[in-house]
Amino acid sequence: MKQFLFFTSEGFTYDPLNNEIDNMQILGDGRGKNIIEAFKNFKHNQSYLCKFAFKEIIAVEYVGDMISNLEL
Repeated sequence: MKQFLFFTSEGFTYDPLNNEIDNMQILGDGRGKNIIEAFKNFKHNQSYLCKFAFKEIIAVEYVGDMISNLEL
């Protein structure tokens, strides 16, 4: 199974001081035999995103396990 992250450069976010930041936003991930299957998985698992107006979604494949419980 291949793993993909889906993200967009549309929109913006705010920092803790309420300053606007123009950046990319990770929308979620998906798994599948190929990018098409992974995108279908992504759309199914993050169906709430359908009510937003994102038109340009970018995907990158990642390999390896996700890192969790890091101590900084």
